[in-house]
Amino acid sequence: MPVTNRHYNTMQVRFLIFLLLLCLPVLLQNCAQVASPPGGKKDTLAPKLVESTPKNRQLNFQGKVVEMLFDEYISTENLQQKLLITPQDTNPYVVRQIPQGFRLVFNQNFRPNTTYTISFADAIRDVTERNVAENPKLVFSTGPIIDSLRIGGTILDADTKLPVENMVVGLFSPTDTLPVQRKRPQYFARTDTNGVYLIENIKAGLYQPFAFEDRDLNLVNNQPGERVGFRDTLVNLTRNYDDVNMIGFRGTVKPRVTRRERTDETMGFELSSGLAGFRLKPQPPTSASVTPADTVVAFLERPNFIRLYKPTGRAPGDTITAVITAIDSAGNSTDLRERLYFSPLKARTRDRTALDFNVDPKPGESIDNNQVFTITFNKPVKTLNPALIRVFRSDSTKALTATATSFSFSNGNARLTITARTNIADTLNLLLQRGAFMSIQNDTSARARLRYLVLAPDDYGLIAGTVNRPAGEKFVVELTDENYKVIRSVANTRSYTFARLKPGRYRVRLIVDRNGNGRRDSGNIQQLVQPEELIYHPGNQRNIKNIILLKANFELTDIDF
Repeated sequence: MPVTNRHYNTMQVRFLIFLLLLCLPVLLQNCAQVASPPGGKKDTLAPKLVESTPKNRQLNFQGKVVEMLFDEYISTENLQQKLLITPQDTNPYVVRQIPQGFRLVFNQNFRPNTTYTISFADAIRDVTERNVAENPKLVFSTGPIIDSLRIGGTILDADTKLPVENMVVGLFSPTDTLPVQRKRPQYFARTDTNGVYLIENIKAGLYQPFAFEDRDLNLVNNQPGERVGFRDTLVNLTRNYDDVNMIGFRGTVKPRVTRRERTDETMGFELSSGLAGFRLKPQPPTSASVTPADTVVAFLERPNFIRLYKPTGRAPGDTITAVITAIDSAGNSTDLRERLYFSPLKARTRDRTALDFNVDPKPGESIDNNQVFTITFNKPVKTLNPALIRVFRSDSTKALTATATSFSFSNGNARLTITARTNIADTLNLLLQRGAFMSIQNDTSARARLRYLVLAPDDYGLIAGTVNRPAGEKFVVELTDENYKVIRSVANTRSYTFARLKPGRYRVRLIVDRNGNGRRDSGNIQQLVQPEELIYHPGNQRNIKNIILLKANFELTDIDF
């Protein structure tokens, strides 16, 4: 039967409808996407809050849902981490996104007669150009009044005097018996890039201000090594305070062993915090089968890792009881009682780490002709052959004579200091020949030749000054590089001099040494002891704070305190 035109046209229509239905989901999806219209000016306006439930500064709010609507489509980034609700509340909530805003649905009613502040940091952005909503905040009360007191200030780092960003500043009740490390603050805020914080809408009362880093974002100072700060006195909040400033410092934390590792020759202890040094003392034997005296070689492989080596003649399964006395940078010591034993599985010789070292100063640097070289090894050195260590000029093969006083070991024979007093005036070479060092595992070092440029007397500068402090006050003057590494120091010297300094950028600071121990003591949050005061010289650079620029053959004699 022949196909008529009418029947053919009907088939075409049906086919077109079928194609349209297939394409419809794609068309609808594209229509639903929010994007910048092509052409025109770039959107530079931040989203603005246009409506909220409750309304800003509303009284007697009794609901459990907080809703915020903006004048354009928005997205949120890490909202539950960046959202701040004060006073601190244990009322859980869920976030529900809507096109131009969001809802916070709480499980319980808010506390009665309480002023709440909800802020969002930079969590709210528009979807087109990612413009950040400027300080979106909602304040409301579940009672008949809005609390209006505020407290603010600045947090500076105790060591550098630079602002500390994103530090939590909290207000705690002084009547709470729990320590700060086990509770959350009633009111809190986080510092900005300038170290500035501001807590608003606080109820009048007596508060204990504390500041702390919050790396795990749980609003509790429970992580060892986090910076903390506190005020020596309580704040009776009956008026606004804008100058409650604090110093952030890293308090002393007792180290503990967090990991142990063993081979048939070595044992390692990883600690929870870095050390300045340690002492190892084997304990008296508890049975006749244990050797009374053992020589255990150990060194600080990293600031938080101690490596020990099995004594000669010891079987891997033998146990040695020892006390490790860990010493922190403030001189505090902690005794760690450990059982030392080694793996019964014998390691292959080729799996051992070869003896290696680093030299400070690095090759190519400018040095003094009376130079101290520090060689840091990756494991302890058993023997040193002075005949294989030579110091000489580039145009001469005659080496200087090395004496026993030229060498000094430390850190369990893993650090060597070489003092080279010479009259070389141009280029100095330090030659460490193969076999100059033999490790505790009987492997030897490779050959190394290191070349340095010796500075002339006119290439150096000098920094000096006078300390005008109260009579009887103890102090220490420290010279550091621009990265705060201490280069030299003098104690209780009112007219000080740091001579023969390389040209460069320096800092000079004064430690008010309260206890007269010749070093700076960090604070103690448990005992409410502030760190010893640190005062920086303002420097001689207009645009760089605390930096002293020293040029060759210059003497800066007015760096006074």
